[in-house]
Amino acid sequence: MTAFVVGLTGPIGAGKSTVAGMLRELGAKVLDADAIARDELLRGTVGYSAVIQRFGTEILGEDKEVDRRKLAAKVFADPRQLEALERILWPRVIARVLEARSMLSVREVLVVEAIKLLDTSLRRACDRVWVVVATRNTLLSRLAGRGVDEDDALRRLSTQSTEAEFRRAADTVILNDGDRESLGQAVASAWAAVRAPTGRS
Repeated sequence: MTAFVVGLTGPIGAGKSTVAGMLRELGAKVLDADAIARDELLRGTVGYSAVIQRFGTEILGEDKEVDRRKLAAKVFADPRQLEALERILWPRVIARVLEARSMLSVREVLVVEAIKLLDTSLRRACDRVWVVVATRNTLLSRLAGRGVDEDDALRRLSTQSTEAEFRRAADTVILNDGDRESLGQAVASAWAAVRAPTGRS
């Protein structure tokens, strides 16, 4: 047997990384699937070569690395382009997640943070799906704080599952519309349920 895997997802701006950090403090092993995908874009990787072949050298910066802003502008404007990028990157991401799972003991919990969890076969590698949600206004406000304008934020949100779809797919829903203390209590409660013997049945 291998580690118990929790897939952590939700719309952009919902606070997945904050929840992942709290889970790490509680003792979970945490992998950021989106960070793995970024690693697969680094110069010299197979992913880098495949992305350049598919999207051209205009997505490169002066340092010849993939400029993720240029790439995002291209793929978020065309669903077909986004699908093409995901076909390149996600098989590599999933392979690395499965490798990490195989290295942990059955007593450990691996949390995989992934915004595209529901749209890929990574979901099948998870024993439970946790979804972090927030109101649309909260999402837009948080994205504005990251320098994402409203039009771009709405475009990105439109490429993702709706809140209703996220909720339907969830074994556990964590609402992140309040303060950090409230969020911490919700995360601790969900974690305790997973750590309890019946939480894995």
